[in-house]
Amino acid sequence: MILTSFSFYLIIKAEVEVERLDQLKASRMKEIAFKKQAELEEIFARAHIEVDPDAAREKIMALIDSGNIELTELLANMDNQIAKAKEEAVSQKDILDKVEKWMSACDEESWLEDYNRVLKISLLLYFSF
Repeated sequence: MILTSFSFYLIIKAEVEVERLDQLKASRMKEIAFKKQAELEEIFARAHIEVDPDAAREKIMALIDSGNIELTELLANMDNQIAKAKEEAVSQKDILDKVEKWMSACDEESWLEDYNRVLKISLLLYFSF
């Protein structure tokens, strides 16, 4: 009888420990996933791409809390999203650089037109006297 009670005690203790470890695992999963999400958000921010970080974080929480997804699957999916975001960011950067150069050229052209206009007026005034 003592052996049975002791065995039952060990089983209960093991179940409690398993539950504690499951909670710790879920907590670490959220921490790692949120770090990856922050990296993803940073990439999008640098590329001037708008995202809804709250919705993404809620989705991550729901996936982890449901237990329907494996950590490796979630992290692999997030790594793929990060890789795609980096590619898109490079593409966006190229476009933004070209737009910036074009805007700079427009500003320079406008300045030159203003300069020429002022120069013509100055010359006309100078030679009219």
